[in-house]
Amino acid sequence: MRRLLKWGLGAIALAAVIVAVVFAWFVYWPAHTVPAAEEVQRYVWLDQGWGEGQHSELREHYYYTPQGASMPQGATFGAVRYSWFLNLERPLSRERFADPEHLRQYRFIVDPEPSKANPDHLPIGFTKHFDPTIGEDVLDITCAACHTGELHYTKNGETTAIRIDGGQAMHALTDMKRGTFSPELLAALLNTAASPWKFDRFARKVLGEDYPRAKPELKDALWTTVKAMLGAGQNNPLRKLYPVREGFGRTDALGRIGNTVFGDHLIEGNYQPGDAPVSFPYLWNIWKFDWVQYNGSVSQPLARNIGEALGVGAVTPWFSSVGRALPATERYRSSVRIADLHRIEHTLQKLTPPRWPEELLGAIDQQKAAHGGELFKTYCQECHGPHVASAAEQQASAPLKPSPDVAWRIEVIPLDHIGTDPNAAVRFMERRYDLSLTGLSKADLDATLRPLLVRELARDVRFRLREVIRLREQQQLPVGTLPAVLQKYPDPDATREPSLPQAVFQEIDAALTQTVSPLPDVSKPEEWAQFFCDLDCHTEVLLRAVRYGTADIDNRLASLDVTKLSEGLALNVMGLLIKNRFYADYGIDYRTQQCLEGFGALDLPQEILGYKPRPLEGVWATPPYLHNGSVPSLYQMLSPSYERDQKFFVGRREFDPTHVGYVTKPADEDDDDGFWLDASIPGNRNIGHGFDADQQTWEQHRRDPKAHPLPRGVIGPKLTEAERLALVEYLKVHRDLPATPEGYEPPQCTLWGQTL
Repeated sequence: MRRLLKWGLGAIALAAVIVAVVFAWFVYWPAHTVPAAEEVQRYVWLDQGWGEGQHSELREHYYYTPQGASMPQGATFGAVRYSWFLNLERPLSRERFADPEHLRQYRFIVDPEPSKANPDHLPIGFTKHFDPTIGEDVLDITCAACHTGELHYTKNGETTAIRIDGGQAMHALTDMKRGTFSPELLAALLNTAASPWKFDRFARKVLGEDYPRAKPELKDALWTTVKAMLGAGQNNPLRKLYPVREGFGRTDALGRIGNTVFGDHLIEGNYQPGDAPVSFPYLWNIWKFDWVQYNGSVSQPLARNIGEALGVGAVTPWFSSVGRALPATERYRSSVRIADLHRIEHTLQKLTPPRWPEELLGAIDQQKAAHGGELFKTYCQECHGPHVASAAEQQASAPLKPSPDVAWRIEVIPLDHIGTDPNAAVRFMERRYDLSLTGLSKADLDATLRPLLVRELARDVRFRLREVIRLREQQQLPVGTLPAVLQKYPDPDATREPSLPQAVFQEIDAALTQTVSPLPDVSKPEEWAQFFCDLDCHTEVLLRAVRYGTADIDNRLASLDVTKLSEGLALNVMGLLIKNRFYADYGIDYRTQQCLEGFGALDLPQEILGYKPRPLEGVWATPPYLHNGSVPSLYQMLSPSYERDQKFFVGRREFDPTHVGYVTKPADEDDDDGFWLDASIPGNRNIGHGFDADQQTWEQHRRDPKAHPLPRGVIGPKLTEAERLALVEYLKVHRDLPATPEGYEPPQCTLWGQTL
């Protein structure tokens, strides 16, 4: 007995030592090596359509409107309460975890003083919403946390922080490396739950007049949250789901959304490796784009925002308490706050790109910028546009937009051409998810997707018919009875449940047969062309659509397998089901649905192996560059790819106005705290988009592009030093035209008798 007792005490002592060592290694030491907060003496808010100064109503509206998220992602009973976050102490310390200076160390942006919308002085994007399930306010992380930027510039010993609303954040919210925000938050919760003295201080502040009566319930809730955070399988280091470190200013956005929604909250078999980190994209003017996301995969504003909310922790219960799929009438209710998402989107539509502040960053060399403007037209504008839609295109893609001027076409450039790091595009195409345990059936997929596919076909036929008529008249070719048939074509958006006008389809077919010679062969199924199309292309797509479009829809739906849906389709279906449940629960009419969703845009994904070239006004304020943040400056973006830095420091916001990018070394040369981006690692590579062609190759390509295509990843000739600097100077003042009309007001949607 004495020997057993001795062995038992020894085992307990050994376990205690192991716990102490592990805690010191993963918590104590990293917590004391977090980079120091950047010193700032002055704050400046640029006027980007939201007014000047910290306390602008629109600015605060964007920063602190909740969207229904929680931490850890998707937790309900395990969610971090807002009052906890305010009163939590740092691990092995009595310092407050939410102290502004502490959170600034993690590169969150904290305004210099509290405000009416943020009385507790938390970082931008940290707010709260009431969770009726637990009867408390929970911490809510909004889109502003990741889509608000800041540049620091030091002159005469004074550092100015320049706010870039809608820009790229510099924090590492999803990074799980020791010493980053999320692991230290978990450690603080764990230390509080395990330490009687720390917990008692915490309970006094949180419970107020309910102290000490409610201490046991608070302790149980705290442990539930700790278990929920530890149980987030995607962050289990043994799974090694994120082999490419995201670091500061990046996250594997679509991969983490998929792993959160379909892995953490559904089945382990849905976990997918995330080796495709991307920078947080900037948001101004995105409401004008027909396709968003780096791979141009989402077309509807509300769908984009629901996906983002799910990725940062909105709750969608799948199962009953015994693990069964919920009854069909109770599925897909979510904590996503659709009305608030619309309010945020409404605010973003008033956001304008930042203008280069000459009084802060230096005067523009107008002669150099003019030269750069000519170079931009030669080498950049063809891809980056903006490309304004025709009236027919606008009606086909976003019929509720006020004019084509705010409908910009975004073409996805194939990987074989642009040649940049392929991981983000490839993984989106490769990942597959099993949604069957939610109760989703093949019939549900059909019922959810068919109305949208029918409307898409009906819209596309009308659009192509208009373009064929317009282009034939422009080229002085006969149009036959096509205009008369167009007059009979019904409005595909007149009703919630559209139908295909098969009789009119037959008339279009007959009119094309009589008018067009030779008639294209459309018997072989091909991918439908996008809006970038000439007369022959439009004619072929139109004929294919009226002859085989209905069958194509049937075949597409028949081929879907609920046990292995693609990433784009799985996220698309979940968003649709969440929206449809919301609409059904609140009896929302079709016209209001279209308004909430954004200009009547359809919510159907696009899956193309490539990346979109977005318009570039304000790009100067959004380093580092490329979709994965692998190029530190605009100057290096215009350099041959082999001249770019292969390793650089990320985590400082000190701005270099000459090369236009962040300073790429730590403030202390001997200090390696932060993140060193290694561009030799797949997922981080800074290849492609290269001005690499020699003069002979470039001249041959200019004379005959089809006979002399450029090598993969090469987009232009090698530029001289002066040309690169001229282009950089021009990009400081570049404007994407047409500008938003003066006095533009976003659509006003009415919900529950209130104008949102």
